[in-house]
Amino acid sequence: MRSLHAVLLAPALVCAGHTWGQWTFEGNRAPTWEETIQRFQRMDSLHAGAKLMTIGRDDGGQPIHLFVLSDGAGFTPDSIRAAGKNILWVTNGIHPGEPDGIDASLLLARALLDSDQLMGLLSHSAVCIVPVYNVSGYLDRGNWSRVNQDGPEEYGFRGNAKYLDLNRDFMKMDSRNMQAMARALAYWDPDLYVETHVSDGADHRYIMALLATQGAKLQPPLATYMQGTLIPGQYQWMAEKGLAMCPYFELMGDVPEDGLRSFYDSPRYSTGYNALFNRIAMLSESHVLKPYADRVNATFQLLLGTLAVMDRAPGALRAAREQAKESTRRQEAFGINLVLDTTSVDSLPWQGYAARKETSRVTGLPRVRYDHTTPTNTIVPWHAVYLPSHVVAKPKAYLVPRQWTAVIDRLEWSGVPLVRLERDTVLQVAQDSIADFRTVPMAYEGHYLHRDIQVGRERMAMQAHAGDVLVPMGHPTDRYAVEALECRAEDGFFAWNFFDGVLQQKEWFNDYVFEDIAADMLAKDPALREAFEAKRRAEPGFAGDAWAQLAWLYRRSRWMEPGFRKYPVLRVME
Repeated sequence: MRSLHAVLLAPALVCAGHTWGQWTFEGNRAPTWEETIQRFQRMDSLHAGAKLMTIGRDDGGQPIHLFVLSDGAGFTPDSIRAAGKNILWVTNGIHPGEPDGIDASLLLARALLDSDQLMGLLSHSAVCIVPVYNVSGYLDRGNWSRVNQDGPEEYGFRGNAKYLDLNRDFMKMDSRNMQAMARALAYWDPDLYVETHVSDGADHRYIMALLATQGAKLQPPLATYMQGTLIPGQYQWMAEKGLAMCPYFELMGDVPEDGLRSFYDSPRYSTGYNALFNRIAMLSESHVLKPYADRVNATFQLLLGTLAVMDRAPGALRAAREQAKESTRRQEAFGINLVLDTTSVDSLPWQGYAARKETSRVTGLPRVRYDHTTPTNTIVPWHAVYLPSHVVAKPKAYLVPRQWTAVIDRLEWSGVPLVRLERDTVLQVAQDSIADFRTVPMAYEGHYLHRDIQVGRERMAMQAHAGDVLVPMGHPTDRYAVEALECRAEDGFFAWNFFDGVLQQKEWFNDYVFEDIAADMLAKDPALREAFEAKRRAEPGFAGDAWAQLAWLYRRSRWMEPGFRKYPVLRVME
């Protein structure tokens, strides 16, 4: 495995004799949704190796299309796998204000279909292209919502018909878009998922940034292929084309020279979600300040180069995925909730511009201006190691009670094997109680996310009912099931408010009635009295609040509802 520093300085791939350069985009206009689909329909009608199909509906009611390029291998994942081919999946227009990939994918499809030489790249791979994923957002066309962006003349809006950012919807699946996408991804199970974007942020000389999911999320064979074969090949391809590419980053300070960190793609994002299924997942992020045509051509070359790298060693990718799936089946514990290891620092060659501090004409305070007359070549600190903050032992199965249908649906859409109990059954389980948590103060993508979740755990025999759903472990989907169903998981269903009903106490008491009951409880239970008095001594605010004291005792009485703060998903232990 090679370091990122070595990758960025690697020699270019030798492509003598190839004619990739004839396929270029010109202009500053992105096609409308109707024009995009018409062009893919025309390629479908003219070429036996192409097929346009529908995988579902947008929240606005429009169809979401999938264009499949498969030279002689049919148009189902089974037929493609039977032909020994891998699958590259490309999603465009998830953020419709960033349409570079729409034009780049039209160019890619045309190049592969019209060039006998390039069609050879489909010998070992099939390509699945979602022309426009957020259709309703792309139909909201204008030039008003991307103040930082250099073209095109018109583009779509980030939110879909329900005002959702679809690249925050991969776990919660609020949109019809994502419900369709989850089913399609489970059906096709691509080996490599690529999504096309345009990057905001610092100014620099790179036309493209590449976001790859953290290697720690993948099983070692797949991480090794991604970091040792795929990414170096992509960088070499782009370098050979004269297209500068860097890793996708966030600033550690005000300017790149202060240090950069790789973006953490938790499971709410497309790349984080796909990694849970041992799919290599990446984003292309063309630079927002570069002209539209340059960005489209760079995106096209990255897609083409990715396909070329896949074509060089198809068996290695196939073997890595098979090994990764088997490892996931057998793995006994998973690390979740990754955090940046600030002690691990690498260095990154950086092609930027001198950053000048000057006084803002608007605020009168310091601002940054990047000076294009002074390009810089420096080495900057690079933070890219993320480590799990929790390790979760895998149970024998999870039990999801039948009433939690929204959770069961999402597991099913994602391809998780489920078993419905046919009769009432007593199971040995462990149940978590929600001891403490924090909730974000403002709505985020239609939810109030919980975080910093603390739990207690109790083992017991519990009656499961006919119709309840078992999620057995021992499958390639185990990591997704753990990330979805563990209540401490940062993007699990508990964090996304699917179980908030259990957080609200339903029955209370009249203080004048419960006063005498509480006094009797303390008289009969010395241990309870000792704990109560200790809390009163330690917390003056509690000692001065009569209602809080009665509530504390009520929650320890036999009248307290047993389901309060009990996480409904059970861990089956035997």
